[in-house]
Amino acid sequence: MALNKDCIGRTYAENSPFEVKADAAQAYADATNAGIAAYSGDDAVAPPMYGVAYSFGALGAPLGDGDLNVDFMRLVHGEQKMEFVQAVKPGDVISSESSIARIDTKDSGELIDVDIVSKNQNGDVVLRATSGLFIRASGKGKKGNGDAPKDPFDDLPPLFSVEQSVDDDQSVRYADASGDHNPIHTDKDVAALAGLPGVILHGLCTMAFVHNALVRKLDGDPSRLQQLSVRFSRPVLMGDVLTIDVRGDEAGPWHIKVTNQDGVAVLKNGEAIVG
Repeated sequence: MALNKDCIGRTYAENSPFEVKADAAQAYADATNAGIAAYSGDDAVAPPMYGVAYSFGALGAPLGDGDLNVDFMRLVHGEQKMEFVQAVKPGDVISSESSIARIDTKDSGELIDVDIVSKNQNGDVVLRATSGLFIRASGKGKKGNGDAPKDPFDDLPPLFSVEQSVDDDQSVRYADASGDHNPIHTDKDVAALAGLPGVILHGLCTMAFVHNALVRKLDGDPSRLQQLSVRFSRPVLMGDVLTIDVRGDEAGPWHIKVTNQDGVAVLKNGEAIVG
């Protein structure tokens, strides 16, 4: 059943505020192999990507709207944009609201954009995000003809490149820390039923790997990373070895591509705004 475009514009308020706890924020950092000092100690801040945890209920609200007709077995995360407006600290209480911004139909499936705004207990915006979700078509859809166009990323000046290994239990740890327990990330049988090659890593965990690499390059100061947007292009499997390649000018924006050990791009069209 197709997504219901009458749902475009609907807004959803989270049922209850989310209290940021030090141990849970640290668990998220650990689940993404962060190793960044700013996330621990008396003056700790939550990882900016922890926004995916405190806004998870707001993202889930429209997806759980029966009128929308989401097929969760075919649901994958296609794109993500996050604007880190203000630091979040343990003890903060976050309220989030979401809205369905767009639904598009393509040969390969359907796209849905969910916008999220999160505010702290003072009413200050701490995060703006857009989750681009994809409902895969039941058939294979049409394929493009001819050679793929040259990626303009390849012509950009290199800034730095780092390697990131995916642990065998990475998706399980990330599911617990983020709150996203979609079984395609933890159950190989469910993943097979969904037509996947195996248990796949959450796209947002791959994005968090990128985020961590950028923050380390920014002298370990997460406040200098103002915005990050990415497109998830291929599944990441447990045991993969990823290369995070960052290019552009020092002043930004920084452009990002992530490839696996076979040279296949698993994340592309990444862009970071830094300060």
